[in-house]
Amino acid sequence: MKFKLSNHTKEVMVSRNILEGWVRSTIENPSAQVKIDEKEIHYFGTIHEHGNRCLKVVVNPINNLVVTTYFDRKKKKEGCR
Repeated sequence: MKFKLSNHTKEVMVSRNILEGWVRSTIENPSAQVKIDEKEIHYFGTIHEHGNRCLKVVVNPINNLVVTTYFDRKKKKEGCR
């Protein structure tokens, strides 16, 4: 899937040390995916290179825009599913 990064996403990726490749792999091969509504899908993926932390990527599928991304502590405890 082709996607664009919002300005907010670019900023938080820098501040949170999140690599674009991690975002891409989470979207392309998620361990879990939750459709909130037609404008919001949450993708989750385990980032082994970052201590097996669970990365959450929020995407607006209408325009393929990554709205935000962060390491989800709650999901890590649940196994990133």
